[in-house]
Amino acid sequence: MLLFGFVLLAVGAVGAFAADLGSYPESDKYTRKVDLLIARGKQAEAATVYTQLGEDNQIHGDFSNAEVNFTKALDLLKNYAQPKDLRLVTVMDDLGWLYVTWGREVEGSRLMDLAQTRADEAEQKDPLLIRHLDSHAAYLMVKGRYSEAQKDWNRALEIGKLNFGPNAPQYADIFLHFGQANVLSGDYEAAAEMFRRYLQIESRVSNTPTSSQAMAAAELGRVYLHLHKLSEARPWFEEAARAFENNPDDAPLVHSIVLCYLGDYYMAQQDWNNAQLQYRQAVNLQQSILGESQAVAASMVLLSKALSKLHLKDEAKSMAERAKAIVAAKNSPLQEQTVDVMELRRQ
Repeated sequence: MLLFGFVLLAVGAVGAFAADLGSYPESDKYTRKVDLLIARGKQAEAATVYTQLGEDNQIHGDFSNAEVNFTKALDLLKNYAQPKDLRLVTVMDDLGWLYVTWGREVEGSRLMDLAQTRADEAEQKDPLLIRHLDSHAAYLMVKGRYSEAQKDWNRALEIGKLNFGPNAPQYADIFLHFGQANVLSGDYEAAAEMFRRYLQIESRVSNTPTSSQAMAAAELGRVYLHLHKLSEARPWFEEAARAFENNPDDAPLVHSIVLCYLGDYYMAQQDWNNAQLQYRQAVNLQQSILGESQAVAASMVLLSKALSKLHLKDEAKSMAERAKAIVAAKNSPLQEQTVDVMELRRQ
């Protein structure tokens, strides 16, 4: 479940800023922009830039600097923003998700709950609520509360349509994330429809494939994999992989998930060697950012299965034991809720 959680986080609403930022080292110019805004007494606006910097750090896997920038944004907004300013909710969600992804679930849960309390006081048709509802729904998914998550995503879609019209790019991420939830619930038809809608919207915005589009393509391929339609799955996996050919480290966590899905495809093809290559690369990417996390353990289990198929039993056993030890040490307090998949399917 945590694996799904960080996918949602990594492909959230950071794409526009990342595109504006250009190459990663250019973030220095945004630091200068912050200094200028603070000198002019525009602390809340400076907080917005810190938030954007934190989001860019996060998608590049630089969690330490993401925490620093989110914390700076939070401090500025607490001191200078109006009490009902939804930018405060946004940065609480961002920092909370960072902690959840990082394995610091208690800190993350506290911030996400605080964000929800503040969001409850906001104007209920405010378009800024879309992003919060998306984050909160993802958080509920991590806790196994599928039905409540579905309600948040449906509400986000309603607010988006009301403010921007149907199928607008301002809320396209909801289709991607809601689609991922439908995969988890086994509603593959609904999932495929949402992934296609997301890709159609994004194709109108940019001709250059993004990490989010790669994620959606991989998810669509995974739907066909679940349906045992391997020939239909292949082109979507190929499309997802192409997005990382020129920039393999642009969004490492998203890339790692695409690699895991590719590994699943090769396993279904009984191509054990290609499968283990994909899984191994995913494990290495995830470990470099997350350390010994449950998400890494899940990928280690996949790698162990592929190694077993190749009769590399010693390495397979070692990998499985490492995964088991990580899970035992990192048992997440967020897993306490009952999973209500069937209730989700009935609504």
